[in-house]
Amino acid sequence: MTAGAQVILRTVQRIYDAAMEPEEWPQCLDAVRDLVGGSHAVFTMNGLDGVQLSTCSRMDARQHGDRCDQILHSDFWAEQMQRFPAGAARTQSSLVPVQDYERTDFYQQLIRPIGGGLAAVAVPWRGSSGWSAVRICRPLDERDFGAEELNRLQALVPHLAKAGKLNRRLAGIDPRATGALAAIDALGLGLILLNRHGRPVYRSERAEAVIAERDGLLADAYGLATTLPAQTRALHQAIAAAMLLAGGPDTADDALSHAAAVMLRIPVSRRPPNGPLILTVIPAPTPDRGTVPGEPGAVAVLISDPDRRCRIDTAGLAGAYGLTRRESDLAALIASGLGPAEAAESLGISVGTARHYLKQVFEKTETHRQAELVRLLLHSFAAPDLGAATER
Repeated sequence: MTAGAQVILRTVQRIYDAAMEPEEWPQCLDAVRDLVGGSHAVFTMNGLDGVQLSTCSRMDARQHGDRCDQILHSDFWAEQMQRFPAGAARTQSSLVPVQDYERTDFYQQLIRPIGGGLAAVAVPWRGSSGWSAVRICRPLDERDFGAEELNRLQALVPHLAKAGKLNRRLAGIDPRATGALAAIDALGLGLILLNRHGRPVYRSERAEAVIAERDGLLADAYGLATTLPAQTRALHQAIAAAMLLAGGPDTADDALSHAAAVMLRIPVSRRPPNGPLILTVIPAPTPDRGTVPGEPGAVAVLISDPDRRCRIDTAGLAGAYGLTRRESDLAALIASGLGPAEAAESLGISVGTARHYLKQVFEKTETHRQAELVRLLLHSFAAPDLGAATER
């Protein structure tokens, strides 16, 4: 692979990174600007209600962020972009003569102060719901963009189109779903979402960490597997069953008659001394479920590591039940598996004082035995330890 091809591939990767994380767009545009060869780059996505995303390359935004925003929200910009054919990289001068452009208020007031004037332009996509545009700019006194530079931009156009549409789709996700993903991360669970073809479309930070270890669970762009063939077969069977259920009554009448929801748990062996991961495979119906009869739906795979330490949110526990700091600290130690004597030693108090604190905890939490207390704490106040799995 040539060096030029490698640069294009890295830029394409930046484009898809920006699709998933909108704050990465300025960095992405830095890469586009450098690849095509300009002083700055601007990008916009527009919908029926106006501009949905507008951004400039980072170098330009530091000095001229407000002016960039005015440019991308201006009627002149929108009207000018309508003149360019979708999917093709062109020079601005091929549609608007430089002399005419130089006389416009748009150029004099907004473009000239940021060092623009010449531009390589592309409209990656245009449809009934909106359009997107990218411009790589140079000062008017430099040479215009040539064929080789336009070819580089042209190579990026289909990826900018896909990334823009993906960005719009992600922005439209129900906020409740986004909150659910955040909650799952907060609980220290790994989450992998599979599309109807069984391919991963989302992997949480914890899931990425588990996969990176390559110990038991394996994943790539095409699906999931384990290091043991029998467990891989069981996992694939569970995914297939969950897909059938996610498809709705038209595709899973018999299955749905036995259960309103299915939770299939698959143990995944790891190298000793690590215990198995527990994968929970559940249907993840989408809002448009059932619009394609006979088509299976999506699936969520939750990853639990029983060996991974949990900590107790002592501040939350104290606030919920009116415990003192010492009482909540003692309760957390009991939940971690220590007895009263060991907890007392850890806190630097006598066993008698620890038992007194524990009695107060029982009264305030309305529990009567250590087992009840531990169950309450693990169910309601457990949070993932920022450290790794338990020492062995």
